[in-house]
Amino acid sequence: MTDRYRVYTKVKKMLKQMMKLAHPGQVLTLAMMISGIVMRRWVKGEIDVEAVYMPFARQILEALSKLPLVLVMDGSQAGRGCMVLMVGVLYQKRALPIAWLVYEGKKGHTRAERHIQVLEKVLPLLPKGSTVVLLGDAEYDTTEMITWVEKHTPWEYVLRTSPQIYVRTQEYNQPIRDYLLEKGQVLSLQAVSFTQTSMLTLNAIGWWASRYEEPIFLVTNIDNAYQACRYYRRRFRIETFFSDQKSRGFHIHKSHLADPARLSRLLIAACLAYIWMIVQGLQVMATNNTSLIDRTERVDKSLFRLGLDWLKYALKKNIEFEPMFWFQPFDSIVNVR
Repeated sequence: MTDRYRVYTKVKKMLKQMMKLAHPGQVLTLAMMISGIVMRRWVKGEIDVEAVYMPFARQILEALSKLPLVLVMDGSQAGRGCMVLMVGVLYQKRALPIAWLVYEGKKGHTRAERHIQVLEKVLPLLPKGSTVVLLGDAEYDTTEMITWVEKHTPWEYVLRTSPQIYVRTQEYNQPIRDYLLEKGQVLSLQAVSFTQTSMLTLNAIGWWASRYEEPIFLVTNIDNAYQACRYYRRRFRIETFFSDQKSRGFHIHKSHLADPARLSRLLIAACLAYIWMIVQGLQVMATNNTSLIDRTERVDKSLFRLGLDWLKYALKKNIEFEPMFWFQPFDSIVNVR
């Protein structure tokens, strides 16, 4: 039995136990896609993205809901001429995929309607009463999206904004970069008007950390500016998700798919495979087996890489393994890469 077939049969068995799809053939297709992603191949399939992935996303959020759910939005190129707008929830130093939107386009800012559309996919998945913090870079500081968040959710948010954006206080109406700020300082402007034309009121922050060459500017509804900065410092972790999906892992950027619908279906398999590798990495750490696939004196590899390398090790050594698509955090594990 080949390694690829061993992975496929175990994935298919686990999916049959966990999922009830309308057509049994969908389980086979999804199993081929997931095992193909892990083994660096992929298979096309006709699958309803939201119907299939929603239970997994909801389970991730429920597993992490004891703490504030820190959501991060970001976009990345994928396939041929397509962009993926992804929302992930942070755990350890990784972002776990929750919902996404694929559309034809190039890297750069897109319409606020798309930002709202992907957030609308997330809203029904959140556990009742959970605390949510939304993070995003300067692409997501539109008045339309912020207004939607404040109107339809109880979420907190911290979004980067442009230095050229005007904020109005009782004394001044000027670009945020023109407010006095020195290196090593955090400037907090409470209840300011955002932009020259909107009626939106929020808090603005100028943050010039000592390690930064230039300050960054944030808008938020969090009153404590230092807490907002601490949250925003974690935003970059979604970029590790994209690199794991691409050059450091599954290489989905080489798929050459140009149809957003097909690419979105490919992402089902890629995201489930990613969850499997993260959970597998957690298992490797929990069982103190990291030295078998990493340095003996310390852990250098990320959770994703630990999971991927353990699967290769298990196949090579003929060790039994079980695909794991239900996310289970391990509180006893310290932060890893």
